[in-house]
Amino acid sequence: MEQAASGKEWIRLVLMPEHDNREFDAGQIQVKVKDGRIIRLDELVKVVRMEEQPQSYYRINGLNSIYLSVVAEEAANQLELSKKVQACMDDIRLSLPAGYEIHTSYDTTEFIHDELNKIYLRTGVTVAILLLFVLLITFSPKYLFLIVTSLTVNMAIAVIFYYVFGLEMQLYSLAGITVSLNLVIDNTIVMSDHYLRCKNRKAFMSVLAATLTTMGALVIIFFLDERIRLNLQDFAAVVMINLGVSLLVALFFVPSLIDKIGLKRRRKSSLTGVKRKWKMGNTRFFRWLRSKMRRGPVYFSRFYRWLIQRLCRWRVAVCLLLLLAFGLPVFLLPEKVDGDGKWAEIYNKTLGTPTYKEKVKPIVDKALGGSLRLFVQKVYEGSYFTRNEEVVLYANANLPNGSTLEQMNTLIKRMETYLSEFKEIKQFQTSVESARRASISIHFTKENQKSGFPYTLKANMISKALQLGGGDWSIYGLQDQGFSNNVRENAGSFRVKMYGYNYDELYSWATKLKEVLLSHRRIREVTIGSNFSWWKDDYQEFYFDLDKRRMIGAGVGAGELFAAIRPIYGRNQEIGSVVTEDGTERIKLSSRQSGQRDIWAMQYDPFSVGEKEYKLAELAKVEKGQMPQEVAKENQQYRLCLQYEYIGASEQGHKLLKKDLEGFNKLLPLGYKAEAESDNWSWGGGANKQYRLLLIVIAIIFFITSILFNSLKQPLAIIFVIPISYIGVFLTFYWFKLNFDQGGFASFILLCGITVNASIYILNEYNAIRKRFTRLSLLRAYVKAWNTKVIPIFLTVVSTILGFIPFMVGAEKEGFWFPLAAGTIGGLVMSVIGVFVFLPVLTLKKLTKL
Repeated sequence: MEQAASGKEWIRLVLMPEHDNREFDAGQIQVKVKDGRIIRLDELVKVVRMEEQPQSYYRINGLNSIYLSVVAEEAANQLELSKKVQACMDDIRLSLPAGYEIHTSYDTTEFIHDELNKIYLRTGVTVAILLLFVLLITFSPKYLFLIVTSLTVNMAIAVIFYYVFGLEMQLYSLAGITVSLNLVIDNTIVMSDHYLRCKNRKAFMSVLAATLTTMGALVIIFFLDERIRLNLQDFAAVVMINLGVSLLVALFFVPSLIDKIGLKRRRKSSLTGVKRKWKMGNTRFFRWLRSKMRRGPVYFSRFYRWLIQRLCRWRVAVCLLLLLAFGLPVFLLPEKVDGDGKWAEIYNKTLGTPTYKEKVKPIVDKALGGSLRLFVQKVYEGSYFTRNEEVVLYANANLPNGSTLEQMNTLIKRMETYLSEFKEIKQFQTSVESARRASISIHFTKENQKSGFPYTLKANMISKALQLGGGDWSIYGLQDQGFSNNVRENAGSFRVKMYGYNYDELYSWATKLKEVLLSHRRIREVTIGSNFSWWKDDYQEFYFDLDKRRMIGAGVGAGELFAAIRPIYGRNQEIGSVVTEDGTERIKLSSRQSGQRDIWAMQYDPFSVGEKEYKLAELAKVEKGQMPQEVAKENQQYRLCLQYEYIGASEQGHKLLKKDLEGFNKLLPLGYKAEAESDNWSWGGGANKQYRLLLIVIAIIFFITSILFNSLKQPLAIIFVIPISYIGVFLTFYWFKLNFDQGGFASFILLCGITVNASIYILNEYNAIRKRFTRLSLLRAYVKAWNTKVIPIFLTVVSTILGFIPFMVGAEKEGFWFPLAAGTIGGLVMSVIGVFVFLPVLTLKKLTKL
């Protein structure tokens, strides 16, 4: 009761049932028949309350189970959430009655914990290796203090930017921090070396350009396919922030700290110190050795000038050698060019002849293909199977069409009984999805995961599956060959998709296309389904082939026909629901005659449509055949899939299909189409389109270096070092038989940015020397620039290589990180050869006499 503003009272009325019994009572429902009489519903139907037939089963260790999936919010901390869920499960476990259990089936945080431990270990090992390397090279505690302090300041400032930009610290972000440590140290090494030698900050421009090229290379990650980008965007963002902060640290903090701690450049060799320490005196041998070591750079400079002169004299031959080492993609040329044009005819008469393909092409491919051919043809592109996840054995069972759910459940229970005998099994999960398919996943205890028991059990399960029979079994897992006794026929390698906005009309056109294809003698069978399949399905069902002319003449529509048949032959038709104390229960209606009449009775027993009686055989045919099991849509269009096998050459089969589809599409009405699904793979197409983005990286490098050098030629010389580093990547993956996945592609991106750094340092110093010493020859100026920058270049390359070594350590070759490290190290090693040999050839215009 409520009091209104005007003083009136409002009363709320609620209708309540007279009794609390909420069970469905057909006797309380009255219906009116045609003659006006009112009868109770229980006079027409018999109501039986029964347990609904199960549609599937899910068990753990052979016990009926309920699977509860807990999904964390996007911004939630999964590690903290996992602790709370485990605490809640512990409380529930204490209150469960006897015979009931609660278990964790799968916990993603276990994998996260393992990966975090790996990252922490790699970070610690990386820092330790880099600092030890710096100490061994310099023998200076002050220099080591400079590196440690600048690295600490860099990371402290970077953390602030992580917070400002809202970066999430997940696995790839933490790995990005580890990878960027050696790149950050590189900037410190280059800047400190120049400041100790020249006492100015003029090297900052070259450091800035080198850092921007690396950051520019990482930018293309944000333009990759979403599947790849989501994994790498946080990795790229962290590396770019760390590199950006390292520029500020190198410009302001490193010179100030050098002045503050009084760090001086070492001018005497370590041999001198050793001689003094051990008092080796003025012996003639050590005087001679010391003089030779002091003259070492002079001898090397003479040799390097001589080498550059010889290389420049044979510039064309050197460039051809570089081109052949990288490789020309002649091995990707097609065997034959389709078409009637002039160029197609010339190609087919020369490169498409059997003589060329059998005798000449193998030699030409090997001679001109270079390392690119070895990489494309010999390196397998795909992710690693790594056993850092739990070892799991899988078993799938399949029964033929017409089987029942109980038959499948009985078969699976026999296998469950066999598995329950082994104590080495931690848990086995059973899923009976339908009457035709079921699966078992077997998890082992930790002490038995790496033992021989999983392999023994797999062999025993294969024997048990053969004994059980009754269905097809497939047992796989454990990185070895799987088992399958499935003898189904292949569904066919030729596939056609049809789209339309009306399903019945689309199926009619699909049937017509099937007739067109079957008109060819080399095509025996065509299947129509909602999806493509590798195997032929034996699923069949009865369907009506309507005689449209007869139905139009009788004035009977398809809806009226089905409405007349459904009450007699309908089963389990859901007509409503009722609310009970246990929840909502569905009401299903089944005809009593549906269990008594057969297909013959359906066709020849009369039924009424309006005021007339018909037999189904007069209006339609009832036939049995293979039909789609579901209605599929793609881009809001209905879709049907036709599949068949062509007896003969595949190329001829594709030509025939193309010709048939061209003619058939002209007959289709607006809104319908048929197209062949191509399964051909080509290098650089499909999933490999991201490799074209490397051209964007090269363009970024060109613009940055052209601004720095105020030249268009020197940036080209720098860019040509990138393909040389790729030769190292190709050979690394080929020689060591490594798989190439997203980590390998990431190494391509990273190498674009870091391999050009050495060239930038050398050419920047080369230009500065030419400005200071205008009369110095080009050759002597280049050698002087090389001698000036060779030590920081050596330190930065070696430190980068050492920084990636922890990613290669471990019992397993871990996906992404191992290819990233291997590709980067191989590319860096080859880039040093490129800078030493090919950079002067591409930079110097002409020979200069000594």
